[in-house]
Amino acid sequence: MVATDATGRAPSAGIGSGDGVYRTLSNSLSRTFSRRTTQHEGDSSSEDETSISKADDWKLMPEIKEFKQQDDKDQIKGRKLGVTWKDLTVKGIGADAAFNENVFSQFNIPKHIKEGRTKTPLKTIVENSHGCVKPGEMLLVLGRPGAGCTSLLKMLSNRRLGYAEVTGDVKFGTLDSKEAKQYRGQIVMNTEEELFFPTLTVGQTMDFATRMKIPFRLPSSVESPEAYQQASRDFLLRSMGIEHTSDTRVGNEFVRGVSGGERKRVSIIETLVTRGSVYCWDNSTRGLDASTALEYTRAIRALTDVMGLASIVTLYQAGNGIYDLFDKVLILDEGKEIYYGPMKQARPFMEELGFVCMAGANVADFLTGVTVPTERVVKSGYENRCPRTNDEIRSAYERSAIKQDMEQEYIYPETQAAKRNTADFQESVRNEKHKSIPKKSPLTVSFGTQVKAAVVRQYQLMWGDKATFIIKQGSTLVQALIAGSLFYNAPNNSSGLFLKGGAAFFSLLYNALLAMSEVTDSFAARPVLAKHRNFALYHPAAFCIAQIAADIPILVFQVTIFALPLYWMVGLKATAAAFFTYWVLVYSVTMCVTALFRAVGAAFKTFDDASKVSGLLITALVMYTGYMIPRPSMHPWLGWIYWINPLSYGFEALLSNEFHGQTIPCVNNNLVPNGPGYTDSRFQACTGVTGAQPRAASLTGTEYLHGLEYEFAHLWRNFGIVWAWWALFAAITIFFTCRWNQASGNSGFLLIPREKQKKAQHLPQDEEAQKPAASGSQSEDSSIENEKSGNVDSQLIRNTSVFTWKDLSYTVKTPSGDRVLLDNVQGWVKPGMLGALMGSSGAGKTTLLDVLAQRKTEGTIKGSVMVDGRPLPVSFQRSAGYCEQLDIHEPLATVREALEFSALLRQSQETPKEQKLAYVQTIIDLLEMRDIEHSLIGTSQAGLSVEQRKRLTIGVELVSKPSILIFLDE
Repeated sequence: MVATDATGRAPSAGIGSGDGVYRTLSNSLSRTFSRRTTQHEGDSSSEDETSISKADDWKLMPEIKEFKQQDDKDQIKGRKLGVTWKDLTVKGIGADAAFNENVFSQFNIPKHIKEGRTKTPLKTIVENSHGCVKPGEMLLVLGRPGAGCTSLLKMLSNRRLGYAEVTGDVKFGTLDSKEAKQYRGQIVMNTEEELFFPTLTVGQTMDFATRMKIPFRLPSSVESPEAYQQASRDFLLRSMGIEHTSDTRVGNEFVRGVSGGERKRVSIIETLVTRGSVYCWDNSTRGLDASTALEYTRAIRALTDVMGLASIVTLYQAGNGIYDLFDKVLILDEGKEIYYGPMKQARPFMEELGFVCMAGANVADFLTGVTVPTERVVKSGYENRCPRTNDEIRSAYERSAIKQDMEQEYIYPETQAAKRNTADFQESVRNEKHKSIPKKSPLTVSFGTQVKAAVVRQYQLMWGDKATFIIKQGSTLVQALIAGSLFYNAPNNSSGLFLKGGAAFFSLLYNALLAMSEVTDSFAARPVLAKHRNFALYHPAAFCIAQIAADIPILVFQVTIFALPLYWMVGLKATAAAFFTYWVLVYSVTMCVTALFRAVGAAFKTFDDASKVSGLLITALVMYTGYMIPRPSMHPWLGWIYWINPLSYGFEALLSNEFHGQTIPCVNNNLVPNGPGYTDSRFQACTGVTGAQPRAASLTGTEYLHGLEYEFAHLWRNFGIVWAWWALFAAITIFFTCRWNQASGNSGFLLIPREKQKKAQHLPQDEEAQKPAASGSQSEDSSIENEKSGNVDSQLIRNTSVFTWKDLSYTVKTPSGDRVLLDNVQGWVKPGMLGALMGSSGAGKTTLLDVLAQRKTEGTIKGSVMVDGRPLPVSFQRSAGYCEQLDIHEPLATVREALEFSALLRQSQETPKEQKLAYVQTIIDLLEMRDIEHSLIGTSQAGLSVEQRKRLTIGVELVSKPSILIFLDE
């Protein structure tokens, strides 16, 4: 059973449900476009009239045209830019895979030195690509996963970070890549991943994004910036048909939120908020149903036509209705450009070479499959002369008249039209910036507005995760009560010195331990911040300052509920001045340590490195505070840690605040001689008490402090030093946060554990192995796989059960009342049957799968679900496999380890271990994962690709031998 996308909510309206509100939004986008002018300037417009007529049925087309007229009325310059590239070659660091070090291999210094001296090979990702997308044109980039489509889009959106070498010429209008950096907010890319704060609602997410793009010069029809922002937000939500999700969390793998298709549409409209001139869309229809995907493409077509945008789109599944909306097509195979030209000529060109496009087939799938032996169909009589490899197809293309015609467009950046458009673009961008923003800054609103909006978002993030906030503050109160009872009513004599010192130490220690969570939070926020930086929504410093501003009241509350019970239960100095001094000192140190761990999170590239450093750091801070090892007893070699430890300054100040001005009598074992009959203090003396004077039965607080090498005069000096450390840590955080970015070239390679080096097929063992295999070997490999397929099929488990469901309903409770997500649903699946759940995004497909798979833990389920006419057995969940939409795996496990782990734990215990492992090998062969079986799963930055990760998800369920059926969601 297959669901076409993620759902779980009521059906949503299609794209294009906007209304006249667009008139308010339209004045801000500042573009004009005229097909007549474009044709006069030499732009390719042979397909324009057809494209416009196909997009005319989009519901917002009248509003967009009205917007253009309003722009002309306000005399706002257009933003037509376009992008042209020639001889573009992109190379990445490393081959197809890289080593991932384990605990022991990290200490193999000689091997690291040997590998460090070896020159790292470069992998060509895009090879000698050419193209031109002028204002008002749409380019469809086609290619199989790994062909280089995403890397090409990153180059065309001017995102070069992480690539080892980029050669060739890329022009944005007449601007080169360096000049275009200050316009990154107008040259944008929508990536395949949906990166959001999961606890924010859709409305809050869009409210923040639109607030960051309010132009300084408002349209004449808008009364205030707030009205402009609200109109923009509401229109964008309605335009994608997701206004009903405004109060629903965005969600992620662990936080329940909107469906996958709705989350993808949030990603689309957040990109549109930028009001860019060049848009790159990387597989933006993933997770959308066919109807919504078509409407989305129509929307991009309409915006491109009227606004004069340059739109570059890569799609892995493009129906003919979507394909026909484009002007041009570029086909990549292994990074090589095998076709670039008009959309209408792509299919005839391939058919002339001898390839057959079957009746009713998707043209896009036909074009990407011409280099795949198992997918292409060769015309009868062309078996010996049809090109078999991408090099042969590219050679045929280079000899064609299509290439000669397309080469004439490469001079576009040198034309007067391009120069005029670029000048208008620069003036328009300059006019919308706030007057306080530097001329070369890509940002739009003032820094104060950025900070204000970011502060509001920080509180929304906290309130969106209320459970964590409440648990954190509740545990703080409980810990204060426990610590207060531990040091309860410490006596004001020598026996209470250590107790009071322990209470002061714990006051600093507990809040420091809580601050360690900032490392995790830093990495959770990093992808979103990097995306917003690429969109030029705000400066990273505004984000850091907003975090600090949000910390102030939260930590005031946290320190207060901690200090009040602890201070008075322990019985510390009972004066108002002493208490508030204690509170201020604990608060200051808490702010400082929070900034310290936030700086650690910002400074390191990986969470693994940051967590190691933070663990070592907290150990050093605790050991050298001055409590566990008193300052006079510290070893000189490591004593320097004391002087760079913010906790040590706070601890000295707390003890000075407590003991200054007090007289401390010695009692019990601290007084000699001691015992019955020794009652005259004139003949007794303190012993074992730091700072005690000879022949004295008591000591002053000042003497005790001097014995610890502390001074009361240092109290407010230390207070200032703590805040100086805070300022340094905040500056370090801002510095490294400004350097965050999404690495482009570091993703897309496999990670091989060091111990699997000899088994891995992706890592060459010698120079000869580094040579790429010939393209013709694809046919040989496919023939070998075909020979294996018969053996694989014979080993698969057979199902004989019939699965049925009838009158199935599912109701959940919401703040507005009960909501019915499934209403009287019925169906059945028999052995050998593949059933498809179809419906628009948000129709309830994922919800139905969750209910059928018995994965729902909330809500009310009514109806019957049966196997062979009988109620579900207790073991049903073990007998059924469920591949969820989101692929969740252990990053440090290899593919084979994940499959074996699932098989060993989920198959019947009567099955021999050897048979379980043999079945794992069968599934590996079935899913064609033999070449990656020893690769680490990794993360989205380094590890398995999206397609490989999905195959692994399916494999993990198949190796469990589901005896009834398997559910597949998206």
